[in-house]
Amino acid sequence: MTERRVRFTKMSGAGNDFIVLGHDAAQDLAGELPPWTRKACRRGVSVGADGVLVVEPGGEQRVRVRFFNPDGGESFCGNGSRCAARYAYLRGFANESMILGTWIGEVPARVDGEVVRLYLAPPEDRGSCRIEEDDVRVEGRLVVAGVPHFVVSVEDVTEAPLAVWGPRIRHHRHFAPGGTNVDVIGWKPDGSLAIRTWERGVEGETLACGSGAIAAAAVVRNQVPASGVRVVPASGVSLFVAFEQRAGRASVVLQGDARLIFEATLDAEATSGFPAC
Repeated sequence: MTERRVRFTKMSGAGNDFIVLGHDAAQDLAGELPPWTRKACRRGVSVGADGVLVVEPGGEQRVRVRFFNPDGGESFCGNGSRCAARYAYLRGFANESMILGTWIGEVPARVDGEVVRLYLAPPEDRGSCRIEEDDVRVEGRLVVAGVPHFVVSVEDVTEAPLAVWGPRIRHHRHFAPGGTNVDVIGWKPDGSLAIRTWERGVEGETLACGSGAIAAAAVVRNQVPASGVRVVPASGVSLFVAFEQRAGRASVVLQGDARLIFEATLDAEATSGFPAC
């Protein structure tokens, strides 16, 4: 692939950080986005990020959103979609209310200053299962919130051995062929729900995960107030999840910050000199 300078915006949603590309940058990288993503998301040797968002106008109050994990695979990202909505609003693609065209279909979004809400279909609870392999013996629930999450309730989220559980469970044959994200959750004294997430595609623990917050809230839904629950990821920047009726249909609301960090031009050196990606 030809290395080039690329104009981008860095954004963060509850601690997930993203490289955001507009139409022109995406066109320049057409056909090269997966390998470019694998290079640009490398922390320490490039700009680094939890993924790349491509955000483009899609018609009347509609916005096209593509999300690439750091491994170059395309997927859905809750916090990324919230960042995409605010980016589209700030660039004039849409007003405060819009429809995002995402990997999982159309997602209504609402921008209110730095706060963005998504209105998603309710997650699918596929039941409990126990994973036993070598030194890992864990029971949890598989919840699909756009993407799969294996959610494990623990007494102390900070002490849970996620670095051990994450890679073992993520690749376990029970979740083949695509694998799963892994979340550990537990109640905090103030009534909020703490969460840590091991994300597939990133292949490591991230500071936050929007779909993980939804999956976590779904697992404890019978303990969640009608008004919703505050979900606190490793970043400490809270998300809010609520289950409600919207236009006569059940939906789940994911709300949180979507902040601009900086705008810059990524030099060609930032994606050159890598082994084959």
